[in-house]
This record gives sequence, C-alpha cells and structure tokens, in this order.
Amino acid sequence: MGLGLRLKWDRLNRYRYLRRAEDYRAALSRTKPLLTYLGWLGFQNMGDEALYLAFRDELFQNALLQPHDDFSILSCLSGFSNERLNVLGGGTLINVDPYLLALEKIRARGERYVVWGTGVADLGFWSKHPEHSDRGNSERWLSVLRDAEYIGVRGPRSAAWLTENGITGVEVIGDPALSIRPTAKKVQSDKRILGINLGSHDPVSGGQDGVVLAVVALIRHALQRGFIVQYFALHAIDAVLGHALKTAFPEDGFEVLPFNASVAETMQQLAGFDFVVGQRLHATILACAQGVPNLSLSYQPKCLDFLESIKQAMLALPTEAITPTALIERFEWLVHSEMAVHVAIVTECDRFRDLQRSNATALLAKHSLFSFQGAAS
Repeated sequence: MGLGLRLKWDRLNRYRYLRRAEDYRAALSRTKPLLTYLGWLGFQNMGDEALYLAFRDELFQNALLQPHDDFSILSCLSGFSNERLNVLGGGTLINVDPYLLALEKIRARGERYVVWGTGVADLGFWSKHPEHSDRGNSERWLSVLRDAEYIGVRGPRSAAWLTENGITGVEVIGDPALSIRPTAKKVQSDKRILGINLGSHDPVSGGQDGVVLAVVALIRHALQRGFIVQYFALHAIDAVLGHALKTAFPEDGFEVLPFNASVAETMQQLAGFDFVVGQRLHATILACAQGVPNLSLSYQPKCLDFLESIKQAMLALPTEAITPTALIERFEWLVHSEMAVHVAIVTECDRFRDLQRSNATALLAKHSLFSFQGAAS
C-alpha cells in the first residue's frame, strides 16, 4: 500500500467513531451548512475529544461538523457542495505548522475560515525546546490569519500576541470545552474526594520529576486529612502515571479510576470530586466546566492563558517553582476558599457559555446562504 493510500486508510479508521447515521442523513439531504473542523482528533486525548463534542453537540448542532481531513463516504457526500466554512477549533494550534499548512491550502482554494476558541503557542516557551521544530513560522501565520472571517481565541495572552502583531478584531471567547454541559453531581459520600491528574504530551517547565514529588506529598497529606483520593486520566499516558503512583500508596484511600477514552465518563468522574488538582490543561478546563474548585499544575503558558480568561490566575502553580510545601499550602487555601472559588468559576464559565452560544448562532446566520440551506428552502 502506497503512502497516500495508507494515509487515507488511517483517516478512514481514525474518525470512524465520529460518524453518525444522522450525519449521513444530513449530508444526503443537504439541509445543514457544512463546517470542517481543524484540530487534533482521533488519538484518545480527552481534552481534544471534548472540544470536538462541544462544537458538534453544543455550539453548532444546526451544522454538519466533520474533521477537515476525513476520508470516508460521509466526506464524499458532504463534499458535493463547494460551500463550506472551515473552523480552526480549540487547542493550542496557532504557531503550530500542521495547522498552518492546512489553513494555507484552504485559503489557496478560496474557501472561508474562522478561528474559534484557539490558543496561541507561546514561542518564548517553545524556543527553549528546539527539538519541537514544528512551532514557529509566525509571519506566515499572521498572513493567513489576516484573511480569517472571524478570530475568537481562548484567552487574553493569545489575544495580546495577535493584537501586538497587527491582527485586529480579536475576541476572547474562552475555551470551547466550557460549553459541555455539567454532569449531575453524585450523591455526596461521608468523606470528601480529591481528584488528581498528571500527564502531558509536551515538555514540562521545571521537569516532571518535581511535579510528581509534590503530588505524592499532597496525596499523603490528603489521605492523612481523611480525604479519599482518586486519580483520573485524560490519556493513556496519564493512566500509566497513575498506576505508577498507586505503588507508593498501597493502602486504602487512593484509587486509580479506569480510563475508558470517553468524554462522558470523564465528566462523570469529575462530577464525583469535591476538589481537583490537575496537570493537563483540560483537567483544569473540564473541572471548571463542572464547577469543581481546582488547582492547575501549570506546565506551560497555555495554562495561564485559560486561567486568566476566567479571572482565576491564583489557581495556577507554575511547575518550575512547585514544591511539596507550596502545593500543600495552596491546597489548604483551596479547601478554605471552596465556596468563593466555586462561585467565581461558575460565574465566568457561564459567561463564556453564553458568549460562545450567541456567537455560534450569529456565525451560522451570517453564512446562511450556504447551498445546504438553499437546497432546503
């Protein structure tokens, strides 16, 4: 099998789980506008999967959403129309080469595109990690972004970088995963529950070893305080770390929850926690979407970009400065400030949910001349 065929076969299988019968019906009837989604999908990373589901099930229910590089009968059926809107979705994608190349091809074809809840990769951070050579090309990025029909970004740091580099009209709309509806809270147990998450695909400021040492100390402290501690994973990488942690705590009170690569299951797990301490960016974001007071083990600037968007920078512990004592002290502060933090998180997340839904409705209304909708009239 040649390289081209292998790539198509990979995409055929990678996105199989996203194709629903109702999507085929929409493609055949041509009653919905087509949105093609650019983002990191199909790798069982719950943050990225949550972003896609937020677009499909919450923000753009009245559109046919599919991955931009899907190869399937569905993509062929929807491709009969040359009218589509391409969406650079959630994730830290600006200044990352594969998404730049995709957008440049889209622009060359004369297609429309928007930026929706995307983060800007901090080039100062990535310059310290030259082995990741696919970050950069900022001038080409700025060129392609100037032709975007709309730019809404995750947080104020992303907006500031774009504005400082001459991009106008940038709006902070928050992370799209905030629009996932909270899951009903589980019945409270006699003991309070702390959820822990570790894991990253990217380099960690200060190194991962110091993070693990601090988290081990926190788990020991929480168990002594009478908490139940449950570890949850957002990727298989996280699950491996959780099982390694379990060897340090053979006693009752520390549990590694199963990782089922399911956004719904992840939200159910989060609903059972009273507090969360997480490393993955979307451990923080999904905890906030659930209204759970949490601390972020902020391993790169994108974590602060999100927390500053909801006016909660105090929930960040930058990993380059983390110590066991600092983490325990901040956790005790979180417990003491539980209700105030909960109210502040819910208030800001509700604000972004309203903004995202309003903007999604306006975006579809603006592009109501798509041939999909015209065929239905």
